[in-house]
Amino acid sequence: MRLIIPMAGEGKRLRPHTFTLPKPLFPVLGKPVLQWLIEEVFRALPEPIESMVFIVRDLKEEHGYFLRSLAQRWQAAVHFVEQAEPLGTAHAVYQAKEFLTGPCVILFADTIFRASIRVPEEVDGVLWVKRVEDPRSYGVVELSPEGYIQRLIEKPEVPTSDLAIIGIYFLRQAERLLPAIEYLFQHEIRSKGEYQLTDALQRLCEEGLRLRALPVEEWLDCGSRALILQAQARLLDLGEGKESGSVPEHVRVIPPCFIGEGAEVSESVIGPYTVIESGAKVSRSILSYTLCRSGAQVEESILHKALIGAHAYCRRAIGTLDLGDYSRHEGG
Repeated sequence: MRLIIPMAGEGKRLRPHTFTLPKPLFPVLGKPVLQWLIEEVFRALPEPIESMVFIVRDLKEEHGYFLRSLAQRWQAAVHFVEQAEPLGTAHAVYQAKEFLTGPCVILFADTIFRASIRVPEEVDGVLWVKRVEDPRSYGVVELSPEGYIQRLIEKPEVPTSDLAIIGIYFLRQAERLLPAIEYLFQHEIRSKGEYQLTDALQRLCEEGLRLRALPVEEWLDCGSRALILQAQARLLDLGEGKESGSVPEHVRVIPPCFIGEGAEVSESVIGPYTVIESGAKVSRSILSYTLCRSGAQVEESILHKALIGAHAYCRRAIGTLDLGDYSRHEGG
């Protein structure tokens, strides 16, 4: 079994934070989203992962080191392939063509999920899905009367299904994807201006590939600032993030919260649903539904639904704020 992990996207919805950090490595409760995802896959898969293939672009040395250490943690071989241009999800997966053989799990690493990964023996593959109120921002699937996927649509303007694809796919014979993707290239078949994996899978379904849609128990999209804050709140509600740094008597903590070991908090009210990572410093402030990244400093501020980047400095801010890494904000 292989994991194919595209992570060369620009992460536009999470800017300015993705100027300095790939979106899959953005931390939630102090742990990168990609690590949450891989841990769940390893917990749920019935057989071991032999290798992880990361599809990257302009990967920094320190980020490559983290990905290698992540693979080594589960004794999996690691491979890197480059996607030079962001031409879509199918184009990204195609860059790993030499590894697309036999059983593979394809993971788009901007999501956290909980699910049972038990693939029925009679199917050729599985897509994991979640019912959503507004499917227009996602790929969706339509099912046949027999329960197989018969149609995949990328971000439909008029949705005919509420079954959103969460970005996790299993194929027993991943090599079958290659001619389907090549067909998209040859005939310039694009959706929303890009070569989409949903279009390649649609072609395979038309050729008789038997795909099932399996539900997830929990799905947390982590693709934007608002979604990151929602994800951390949900994980706190689920009892994740037990770590707690030193909290002096003159600090009030309204649970649930996560305060990393080594964080410094003084004369403040923290919570609910606030995360202060290790190395961050908060003083004389009130923070709710907020994330303070490692090394951030927040002083004399009242923040709600704010995201303060790593090593950023914030003083006398009020309300919602989205401050990138190493940035500075000083109010009046």
